[in-house]
Amino acid sequence: MAQLSFAKDALSTSTDYAACNPVLGQVSSELENQFHRRKLLASLRGQTIRVPDLKPLFSHWPTKTNDGIDQMRQDIHKWLDSTVAPGNMLAGLQASDFGLFGATWWPCAPFERLRIVTYLAVWLFTWDDEIDLSDGTMWNEFGAAQSYREQTIAYVRYSLGIDVDKPSIENRIILNFDPIGAAVRGRYTLEQRHMFLKEMEFFMEMSEREQILRLSGGIASMEEFWEYRLGSSAVTVCLALNEFSWDGMDLPLQFYADGDVRALFRHTNTIISAVNDLLSIKKEIKRDAIDSLIPIIYFRTNDIQTAVQQVVAFIENEIKDFDAAAASLIRKYLDAEPAIQNHVHKFIDGCKYYSTGNLTWSLETDRYGVDHVEDRSGDIVMIL
Repeated sequence: MAQLSFAKDALSTSTDYAACNPVLGQVSSELENQFHRRKLLASLRGQTIRVPDLKPLFSHWPTKTNDGIDQMRQDIHKWLDSTVAPGNMLAGLQASDFGLFGATWWPCAPFERLRIVTYLAVWLFTWDDEIDLSDGTMWNEFGAAQSYREQTIAYVRYSLGIDVDKPSIENRIILNFDPIGAAVRGRYTLEQRHMFLKEMEFFMEMSEREQILRLSGGIASMEEFWEYRLGSSAVTVCLALNEFSWDGMDLPLQFYADGDVRALFRHTNTIISAVNDLLSIKKEIKRDAIDSLIPIIYFRTNDIQTAVQQVVAFIENEIKDFDAAAASLIRKYLDAEPAIQNHVHKFIDGCKYYSTGNLTWSLETDRYGVDHVEDRSGDIVMIL
């Protein structure tokens, strides 16, 4: 991630008097930070960016759509209707085509597994939107968001069969985790469930860090950004169910401690996060959100197309690093039983499907409103 690494910036220029008074200094710093955020948001609005066709970067990776896509679309439509209150949120979720999301991220999953992993993805979106969107109920309510996170972890632990006592939870979104937890509990060992829980806890912890930074008014450095984004993206929560999604896959727990496997997780995470930041930028600016790659780089370069080019180059390099880690992992299992070798290859393909499926869905979903230019180049032009 070297080309997207910047030194931390000192955003505060408080007076000497304020520096001697911690309370006044804090207020001065927060006001200045908020000023920088408003100025950055205003300077981004109305700008035009051109995102080059990203598909050639992934041309050597597999793409596929699950045969159960139509059934999944019907299933997810009914599930959303039964679990999300009527209103703008439900309408937006229904328009997002999460059936396509699941079918392209997990194209080889048997339908019952596909249903659960797609539920997980939708649940993560709905959970995060409460905090991460400016019209979410906890956008500016840190105390409420903390309680939300704590209650979520308590219910996830119970649903996974890790804790025995059922917590008293009334939040509808949290309770929607129930079918996911039940399915994972029935398929994964206790050790595997703890691994899944660890990724969920990491997601919650980094969601907290991201919200603290946003509420402080600060604009993240690249180091700060990746510290929280690798968790707040929730990609590793989904990756923890890669094995779950494959019929008959059985990998030893120590497989996940391997450095190359951790590298596959990291690169899959950064690739998906960077692609999302490119393609969702118009939606993010519309919702007053600037805590993503394009605004953060633009804040330091003052050239938005340079920011786009840097992110595209970053994705290309991350794909190369993924391929190197995958090749290294395959070499380690050359002497293993054929069945284990097959599972390792499928696991790697699963990570690749996450990335290619994410690109396919992002280009087609109404959630991001991506429009291609008319010259059939595959490029995307957006007016922010």
